[in-house]
Amino acid sequence: MHGVKLAAGALLALAACSPGSESNDWSVEGGDEIRPPSSEDARRLLQSWFDANPQCTPFFTIPHDVAVEAEYSHRLAQAFVDAGLLERQGEVSIADPNSGSGARKVVRYIATPEGRTQFKPGKGALADTPTIVCYGTRDVKDVKVGEIGTMGDRVSVAYSYRLSKIPAWARSSSIVEFYPTFQQWLDRDEEANEELVWKGGNWSLERPPSSGMFDLRQLSH
Repeated sequence: MHGVKLAAGALLALAACSPGSESNDWSVEGGDEIRPPSSEDARRLLQSWFDANPQCTPFFTIPHDVAVEAEYSHRLAQAFVDAGLLERQGEVSIADPNSGSGARKVVRYIATPEGRTQFKPGKGALADTPTIVCYGTRDVKDVKVGEIGTMGDRVSVAYSYRLSKIPAWARSSSIVEFYPTFQQWLDRDEEANEELVWKGGNWSLERPPSSGMFDLRQLSH
């Protein structure tokens, strides 16, 4: 049997739940013996995917209209105003067929210039969400690669990670106060497992990694 060379090549392949989608796999030059990737090769594969696919949460449709009397929803929106992502535009009338007058008054919130850089249309698992906002990237470490499975073309990879590249808005005092549970999520170490599959002479992710996420439209203290 010929020896196998594993090269850490970055190939775009997998769909993702966040803006952009990339995956890594390794090409093999000749040979028919399949060996698992090294821990470092597996780490680089995972890290490249997460670098291209940060952790994101559904966000309010922009513009975000809140009923005048909805006190809690205004407090929530104000947290993002104070964080620099939203701006209170003022009261506007919108069509409402259920209202006797055919319209109702709401307070409209719009994206600030900073908000426009942070808000993105949903993709992948969040494709049905008009607006998402991303809050960090998995920093992969402590990778352990298992043995080739009985099918002969799959291997399990265990790893731990902590979020990095956390944007300033997520650490702002208003968000910290309104979402203390979210802050705990940002700061803790997590463990996960992924399956790699051998296809066409390459190791690649069998499926896009599941992304545990918060829904900032619903969470609060």
